[in-house]
Parts: sequence; C-alpha cells; structure tokens
Amino acid sequence: MTFIADEAAFDAPAFGIIGSPLFNAPPSLGKMAAGGEWERAEVFQPGRFISEEEVKKYLGKKEEIACEAFFCDAFFGARKRGTPEKLVRFVLDFNRALALSANGRDFFRRVAERPGIPVGSGFLFAEVGAVDAWKSVGPFRIEDPCAALEHFEELLGDLERSSTGREREHLKAVEFAFGGGCEHWIALPVSEGPVIVPFMLEDALRKWCESSEREHLSVNSQNKKA
Repeated sequence: MTFIADEAAFDAPAFGIIGSPLFNAPPSLGKMAAGGEWERAEVFQPGRFISEEEVKKYLGKKEEIACEAFFCDAFFGARKRGTPEKLVRFVLDFNRALALSANGRDFFRRVAERPGIPVGSGFLFAEVGAVDAWKSVGPFRIEDPCAALEHFEELLGDLERSSTGREREHLKAVEFAFGGGCEHWIALPVSEGPVIVPFMLEDALRKWCESSEREHLSVNSQNKKA
C-alpha cells in the first residue's frame, strides 16, 4: 500500500508513526550522505533549493546516496542506488519536496509524487540507533515491533546493554524501515539527550502496532465482503 498523508490512508500501518504530532511541524533540516556516513553529511536548510552543480560535486562517482528530512527530532530518510544521473535527480527531487513543504504531512505527499517514494510500503524491521552515528555506533534491531512490545521489559534490558543503549553522545531514535521499491525509513525520538526514555520507545512501538492491527482488521473485513 502506498501511503500519502491524507484521510484516505488512515488504515496504512505506517500512519501510526507518520501521524505523530512531531510531523505537524515545519521541516527543520535536510541532509544527504553516502555510505551511511551521516557524521559527514551535507546539510541543506529548509526553504533552500540546492543546485545541480552542488549535488554533482558532492556525489562525484558515487553509486549510492541517502537523504533525510528532519521535523524537530522526528525524521524521514530514503536511499537511492544507480547511475550518477539518477542520483542527482533523486537528491534534487527530495530537496525540492523539503523546500516546498509546510510540514511533515505536506512533505510525505510531495515525496510520494516525486521522486516517487512509496511512503510506508513494504515494512522490513525497526531499529533503535544513535542519530548521526547510526552506522558507527551500531543499531539495535527489532525484527517484530509488536512481539517486542508484548515483552517490552526484556527488550529494554537487551537494548540498555547494547552499544546503542550504552552510548552517551548522541540522541536516540527508533526507525521503521521499509522496502517497497525504494529503501526508506521513518523515525521518532526515544531519548532525552543521549539517554533512552523507555516510555518514548514503548509509545512509538504501540503507535505502530495499533495501526498495524487496524490495517489487519480492514483487510479481513474487505476479504469477507469479497
């Protein structure tokens, strides 16, 4: 299912995350990075259109690029692989969506149209990680968010003992990762400063699971009518 942030898509599993009040805010920052090296990301400010020359200079001969858009401490990211020409177009379209958007919901609508990211389609897994140091610190994988929620205390203990849980320099977030024809992720904050706050993580997982359950019930109802 392709998610576009309007009333017609309220039954999509990802809506519990996209529907967070944090995404009602205007965009606060945009980034692009290659190879998951967010510590060396190129930053673009909201409302600013980057030029094709800037993107080409940053990309060089790279065959992969990722972009992220921040809304306070919540964020959305997507990755593209391909020829330099395709990567340039992807970054320019992502930047354009960010520059023109009034808030997160507006942004999701725009990136679904161009560069054509099927927001919320093809869920893969969730991860808790260190913002701007996801790869270097090492994320904590959650294969099944709903099963994890049912055993939250056990999950929390494992997380607190992990490299992500022990790290004390970066903010933490939980990302919900998707395939759906274009690798992308939606993230909510789960820490105050660098310290993970259990109820923030639990709330994010619950939002996902409640939306997933609504989607499941909707599909079952449609099947019965058919």
